Amino acid sequence: MKMNKSASPLLIPLLAVLPSVAQAQPVISSGSTAAPIATGYVDFLAGLAYTDNALLTNNQKIGDGIATAGLDADYVRRGRLSVNLLGNVQRLQYLRGSFSGSFLGQFNGSAIWGRQSDPLQWQLQDTFGEASSDPLAGLTPQNLETINNVSTGPFLNLHFGLDNRLTVFGAYSRITYQRSPFDSQTYQGGIEFSHAISGASALAIQASDAHTAYTDRATLQSQLGTVVPNYDIRQGSLTYHAKFARTTILLRAGYDELVYTGGGSHGEPLYAVELTRRVSPYSEVYLHAQSAFTAQGASANSPQSLTALQTGSFLNASYATAQPYNVRSGSLGWNFRRARTRLSLYGSASQTLFNQSGASTQYNYLEEAAGLTLGRQVRPTVNAQFRAGFYRDDYSNLHASTRRVLLQLSVSKHFMRTAISFYVQRIQQSGSTGISTFSTGSYADDRVGIYVTYDLFGARGVQPSLGAMSGMGGTGY
Repeated sequence: MKMNKSASPLLIPLLAVLPSVAQAQPVISSGSTAAPIATGYVDFLAGLAYTDNALLTNNQKIGDGIATAGLDADYVRRGRLSVNLLGNVQRLQYLRGSFSGSFLGQFNGSAIWGRQSDPLQWQLQDTFGEASSDPLAGLTPQNLETINNVSTGPFLNLHFGLDNRLTVFGAYSRITYQRSPFDSQTYQGGIEFSHAISGASALAIQASDAHTAYTDRATLQSQLGTVVPNYDIRQGSLTYHAKFARTTILLRAGYDELVYTGGGSHGEPLYAVELTRRVSPYSEVYLHAQSAFTAQGASANSPQSLTALQTGSFLNASYATAQPYNVRSGSLGWNFRRARTRLSLYGSASQTLFNQSGASTQYNYLEEAAGLTLGRQVRPTVNAQFRAGFYRDDYSNLHASTRRVLLQLSVSKHFMRTAISFYVQRIQQSGSTGISTFSTGSYADDRVGIYVTYDLFGARGVQPSLGAMSGMGGTGY
């Protein structure tokens, strides 16, 4: 009997699962089920931690307490209104005044109204994160500034039978920086034709153009001392996506071009690979790889960034810049879960290349990371977790590098909708540079903390909050 392909989740615009320059497309698809389905949680969290090195320096260690409150989420809802929330946003307050209070975190949120079979869908997306003014120094609130990217726009779907669909999409995005004059607006438009090969696989061809204009070029150029042109990122690609019983695969290949207003362009091959394979009833492996032009604040929904959010491995903040750049990244991991034991291993590498001559090219860098997370449910409502990670950044144009080691142990107790967690943590960073004006960023930081989470939506279960521990020490601030 022929399968009714109109019910297949693969009959969505394949652009919905791909990283984008302007991140105009949603990172989730709108489900076709009649009743909404929701998994995961949205939590309120509050906590208190003590650090013996609040300034994250090598020779001026000052102890301080850190109070935090905010939201932590890993939530997915499928229905006419589909929602995907991942990450955390928190307010941090240093009790002895080492730094002023600040909002920090890593968060991706998206919502799309309408089902895949509807002629019109509308999406709203927000990405929140940080950038650093000195990527070689410790990640303190003084060295970080927040970046927020909000985008919205429609998808117009025209169906040709059950197997084919033409989608025209557009979006408006605005990126704002906390301090730097790098704010910009992006207008994106594109077209995609998708064909369902079967109920489990689909093929799509897509073309798009995203034009970015800075909102205050005069101030930007005055600060940088050079002309900063607006730019377009143009993409054309072919994508194959399949979801089988034990394997999910996405392959994308095409061409990516960065075109500056007033002249000048640079082209690169565009590719993306996302592979997940369940190798046993208890374990799975995944592989992510991609290369594309992007802009700061617009790249947080890439597979690399989402892997960092899911594993808690975001011990780095990129250099704050107005310039677009090329990111080539890859990650490999293995997840195991059986009875009361969870184990995750991962490794990743990411190369960031600035393609416009200017000051920012000195911050081309290679980032490498590896780590593990081991969790054990020691009692029905008690969970213990150990994390270890190694991170290395190499800034070849600065003849500089940093290396960080993270060790963390936590214990959580769950009470209905509330959980209490205690953790101890050590981060040690060493660095070197051949340029005296830059910090080497060498330091050691020991922390101890406690925090409480409360389920606002859904249920966390007994696993501890990566978001809570990152905000209170996982990234170093």
